[in-house]
Parts: sequence; structure tokens; C-alpha cells
Amino acid sequence: MTIALQNTIAASLGVQQLASAFSPAFSHLRILRNLIIPMPEGSAVRTAQIDAVLVCETGVYLFEIKAWRNAFVYRKKSEQAPPRWFLRLQGCSRAREVKDPAWQGGRKTTQLRSLLCDDLRLQYFVLLPCEGVELEGVMPAAVITQQDLPYIARLVRNNGRTARTYPLLDADAIDRTAQRLLDIQGSLSLDDHMQNCRARSEQISTRWNGASAAAAAGIGLQ
Repeated sequence: MTIALQNTIAASLGVQQLASAFSPAFSHLRILRNLIIPMPEGSAVRTAQIDAVLVCETGVYLFEIKAWRNAFVYRKKSEQAPPRWFLRLQGCSRAREVKDPAWQGGRKTTQLRSLLCDDLRLQYFVLLPCEGVELEGVMPAAVITQQDLPYIARLVRNNGRTARTYPLLDADAIDRTAQRLLDIQGSLSLDDHMQNCRARSEQISTRWNGASAAAAAGIGLQ
């Protein structure tokens, strides 16, 4: 029993679930996969990948899709530090720490907000589409499982139509918004993003090895 599927398999599964849940709630929608956006100057990685972007009548919804399965997902909160996230395989007592997916999604949402017009609703979710995932403790409302998707689709439809904080999008506006997202991506590709991630990892590795060598040399001189 593994704790995660391949990312590509989980992403495909998540997109299928999104289409199945949102199509009954909206007559017209667009779903973009693997949208690559440029990040601000000085960011650790020059690009970011958004697993799925759904554009519908009430706005733009970003989905960070995680491949975790057969596991309990929980957080440890601290007043002095950001929450730490963990996965514990069902039937096991040991847990594995993972990156905070809510922080990842929020960072990308903030950047995309700066690249889109202000009169668009923009919201993100962390989708856990695989089987056997259970959320322990109080989790952010943005973290959802497959079972939550039909409710989320109805919620964003009803809230968007009732609150009217942002204008509703007709079919043409939905298509224009989807095209705007593709224009933001431009010539950036998934390969470009992976190369940027590898460059960052190599940079960290070089710094770590340099620091270790310096520390070892210092010990040798004592």
C-alpha cells in the first residue's frame, strides 16, 4: 500500500472529478491543466505550476491537486511558526512531513491575482482526489476531498449568484478569461518549470555542500 499515486495520474483523476462535479452546476465552464505562470522577481523559483484552473460563471478557481492516498492528513500548529503538515499511512504509527499545500496554493493565487483584472473572483482549493484519504483535526476550508466536490460546486454557484460581489461571466467572458490565462502562460511550458525547479534544487544542494565543506574545514583546523 503506497502513500501517493504518480502526480500525473492524480492530476488526471482530479480533473475528471472536477468536470463531473461542476458540470451539473454550470452550463459552460473551462478547465485548464498544468497552467504555468511567471512568479515575481526574486522568487526562489521563477515559475509556478497550477494543476487545474476552472473558469465558470462565478469566477476562477485554482486547484492544487495532491496525490496522497490511503493516509491520514493532519497539521501541527504552533504560535511561533507556520503549521506543519504530516501524512500517516493507514495502519502505521509513523508519519511523514510534507510541504504545506495551503501555503503553496495561496502563494500562486496571490501572484495570479496581480496578473488578472480586479473584477474577477479568484479562489483556490487543495484537492485530494485519491481514495482512502482522511483529514484529521481542524483543517482549512480550502482543503477538500472528492466527496466535497459536489457541495463545493453548488456553494460557489450559489454564493456567486447571491452575493454578486463580482460580476457573473457569460459564455463569451468565460472563454475570454480562459484565453487570458493562456496568454499569461505564453510560451512557458511544463518542461520550463521543471527545469527551473531543478535549478533551484541544484542551487540549494551547492550551498549545502559548500556549507558542509566549510564546516568540515573549520573542524580540521581546530
